Amino acid sequence: MENPLQSYYRHKEIFVRLPTRAKWMSNPPELTPDGEIGVRPMTVSDELLLTIPDALYNGESMFNLIESVCPDMGNARDIMLPDVDVILLASRATSYEKTFPVQATCTHCEASQMFDINLQSVLGKVRMITDETEVEIDGLVIEMKPNSLKALAASNIKASETARLLASVKGQEDLENIEKKDEYIAGLQQIAASNIVLISDAIIKVTMPDGTEVTDIQHIIDWLSNTNRKTLEVLKNQQKLMNTNGIPKVFDFTCGEETCAKVFNAEVEFNPSFFFTKSFDYRKRLKKSTN
Repeated sequence: MENPLQSYYRHKEIFVRLPTRAKWMSNPPELTPDGEIGVRPMTVSDELLLTIPDALYNGESMFNLIESVCPDMGNARDIMLPDVDVILLASRATSYEKTFPVQATCTHCEASQMFDINLQSVLGKVRMITDETEVEIDGLVIEMKPNSLKALAASNIKASETARLLASVKGQEDLENIEKKDEYIAGLQQIAASNIVLISDAIIKVTMPDGTEVTDIQHIIDWLSNTNRKTLEVLKNQQKLMNTNGIPKVFDFTCGEETCAKVFNAEVEFNPSFFFTKSFDYRKRLKKSTN
C-alpha cells in the first residue's frame, strides 16, 4: 500500500548549476533544460552523519549524504569535487536558514562584525569550470579534469592511516630504532604515492609529441613517479585550479558602525567543513547574547 503521507516527504527545494556541468562523470545525471539539478533538505539521519568527526571527507558517509540530498545524482562516487561543495551549500540552504553568517572586518575602521549572506544569491553566481583543461610540459600535452569524490575519499583515508603511523614515531630515539625508522620511511613513501595517485586521477590523457595518446592509468602513475618536482608542481597547480568550486569569494558589506557606515569588500571562504557547524555556533552565540 502506498503511503498516503508520501506527498509530504521532503522534496527538491533548490535547483543549482553544477560547476562542471557533470561533464566528466561516467554516468552523468539528467539535468533540467536550464542545466540544473534539484537539491533536497537533509534528513535527521543525514545530520547525524555530520556529527561523526571528518565525516565530510571520509568515504561512505559522504557518498550517502550526497545521494540523499541530490537523488538525481546517481552514483555519488563519480561526482567531481567542485560540484560537491555547491550541492552541500545548497543542501545547507534548504535544511537551515537561507542565509549564511560570516564575520568580516571593515577595511575603513577595522571593526569586526557579523553579516548574513544570501545563499540563493551566491548559488546563482557560481562560476562554471573553465574549458582550458590542458597544460604543456616538455612537449607533452596533459589534459586534466577535477578530482572525483571517490579519489579524494580514498586519499584522505590513506592519509589518516599514514598520519597515525607517523605519529607513532615520537622522536629521535624512535628514529634510531631500525624498525621504527623503516616504518617512518614507509609512511613518507605512502604520502608521496597517495599524492601521485590523486594527481593521476585528475589526468584524462597525456599526448606525446608524435601524437601518441596515453590513457592507461598505471602508465601515467609510473610516469609521475619518475618525473621531476617541477613537473609535479605544474600539475598540482592545474589540479588545484580544476578543483576550485566556483563559488564567489569576495562580497560587498556595509559597515554597521554609525561613525563609519562605509561599503567595503571582504573575502569569504565557503568551506564544507563548516557549512553545517558555523550556523549553529552563530545561533548559539546570539542566544547567549540575548539572555
